[in-house]
Amino acid sequence: MTIIGVLTTIAIPRLQYTRERALRASMISDLKNLVALQEGYFSAANDYAAGITSGPEKVVAGGSGRISFIPSQGNTISMTRRAPTNKNGAGWSATIKNPRVTNKAADVCGIYIGHKSYAPNAKVPGPGMPACY
Repeated sequence: MTIIGVLTTIAIPRLQYTRERALRASMISDLKNLVALQEGYFSAANDYAAGITSGPEKVVAGGSGRISFIPSQGNTISMTRRAPTNKNGAGWSATIKNPRVTNKAADVCGIYIGHKSYAPNAKVPGPGMPACY
């Protein structure tokens, strides 16, 4: 019985760690898919979508369009469109969370396209490069 207790003590934290890695991988995958969808939208509307819909895509320039996207189970995405300015071009940023990720040091992942000031967090290294923090 003692051996089973010791093995359980080792296995449970390892299982939780592996589960959280898989959840973060799904979060990063969703962000990368969002980049592809936004770039496709940009080629059609010459603008980035301002939000996400689970219904049909709504291609409208001027910041009111929506891309059709359903994130992985449990993932919640928040997206912000950045209107072009004289100093910076158009862009967007997004963050994603999953309540089953319990490690508070990396429970949010983010990505952005455009000027570095659009980054949702300083740990996001560059445009189109997701990071968890």
